[in-house]
Amino acid sequence: MSAVPAATKSITIFKGDTSDLKNVVNLMEKVQPAHFDLEVDRIYRRAWLPVTTTADLPQRGSYVGVYVPPLKASVLVVRGQDDKVRAFYNICRHRGNKLVNDGEQGCKLAFSCPFHAWTFAADGRCVLVTDDTQFVGLDKSKHSLLPVHCEVSGPLVFVNFAEQPKETLAEWLGDLHGNYGDHFDGREQIASWSILVKASWHITVNAFTEGYHSLFLHKATLPDYQGGSGNPMRHRPFLEVMQRHARYSAKANPAHKMTPVEELSYNAGRKLYPAFPHVDTSAPGFPAGVNPGRVDNWAFDITEFFPCFVLIDGAEWHQAMWFWPVDADHTEIRVVDYAYKAQSVGDRLAHSYLRARNREVFREDISTMEAIHASMKTGVMPEVVLSQQEMLLQKHYAMVERMVGQP
Repeated sequence: MSAVPAATKSITIFKGDTSDLKNVVNLMEKVQPAHFDLEVDRIYRRAWLPVTTTADLPQRGSYVGVYVPPLKASVLVVRGQDDKVRAFYNICRHRGNKLVNDGEQGCKLAFSCPFHAWTFAADGRCVLVTDDTQFVGLDKSKHSLLPVHCEVSGPLVFVNFAEQPKETLAEWLGDLHGNYGDHFDGREQIASWSILVKASWHITVNAFTEGYHSLFLHKATLPDYQGGSGNPMRHRPFLEVMQRHARYSAKANPAHKMTPVEELSYNAGRKLYPAFPHVDTSAPGFPAGVNPGRVDNWAFDITEFFPCFVLIDGAEWHQAMWFWPVDADHTEIRVVDYAYKAQSVGDRLAHSYLRARNREVFREDISTMEAIHASMKTGVMPEVVLSQQEMLLQKHYAMVERMVGQP
């Protein structure tokens, strides 16, 4: 582990090898079409990519249709009758029609193509060919759905589009594999939305992996939820870079004053962002991956699962964020909020407040993306300079350069 130079008046505990990180990054070159083409081939065709969460596959037969823009591929993710989660190309083996719509969720015993009603079991087997006597020499066993490599870790379902992945999911995730325990169990989806942004996927991911901006960009919506007299610049108390991924923990402001609406909502239901309940991290069996630095007044963790997924994790809620590149100049951002399952009207009120607040903050975050992208495309300022509090960005670009540099 290499030493990190001490930051002036910082409360941050830094962890991990920073030897390949740079505080000056040529961003202009990374928003060019030629570079994007290399990223698709050398990152997205090789990486383990989170495509959905286990919360969206709660029972046997649950399924989700997911479109992966950089690879122009639609996948069907299914929890089988044997409880195993599998992924297939969302392609009927007859004429190539989609079995389900992208973004569709539900629960089925089997999947029947709307075109000619060929039907497939949840494990991919072709179980019905309509008017089968008209197909000469057809063997249904040779027309199962086309599989995509699929594994589950914690709350996330990952796929890999390589013919044969170079490493297992456990090897790809490293320290992030298997250290969340049951922290995410019992939660339900409470909100989802998406937006197409005219900006590189790098810029959109970057907007959510540092807290430096929160004091300024969110001063109207979140004036005092972090920071306070002991941490006026809202430095992260814990920041870790791993082999491929990176994370930090945010510290709540103990002097945070709830607004009247926040107070009404969270007195009726459990506290959610931006109010943070006390969490006893010393309790036996508390997951190592949640508040990994064991900081006091813990607010939430932000983890970038390279290349384009961000998990924001709190005590009673979490947010899944995908930053899918469409091309060099456009990114589709998908956001899904999860929280404890509501058992009362008060819980529903708390959920509603979380939804409204998260969308307000999200709109502020996306306000910078297209402006930054347009600036980089001019070429007049090719490089950006990054602070230690932006170390997740430094790690992101180190990984990009490493993978793009590998033929």
